[in-house]
Amino acid sequence: MISVVLPAAAVCWAATIIYSAVAGNAGYGALARLEAEVETKAEKVDVLRAHRETLQKRADQLNSKSLDPDLVDETIRTVLGYSHEGDVVISRQALADALRRQTDKPN
Repeated sequence: MISVVLPAAAVCWAATIIYSAVAGNAGYGALARLEAEVETKAEKVDVLRAHRETLQKRADQLNSKSLDPDLVDETIRTVLGYSHEGDVVISRQALADALRRQTDKPN
């Protein structure tokens, strides 16, 4: 009797261990699900980080110690309704550079 029960118990125990390793809460299936979740969360973090950096740049530009006159002009036009979709905003420095290149160009 022991010669049958002991190997059967060992096989059942081994089957339980293998099943737990593959399909259990801490098995390979759970690991794959967790890795997929980590990848999804990492993508969300990257999107949020980029959005945060954009907002941080905007906040830095609106800082009263380093106010950008072009940004102020653009914001005022938007708030007052003087800007329209498709308007192109050129900074004063870029305009001055373009005008200087235009006048310096030989004919």
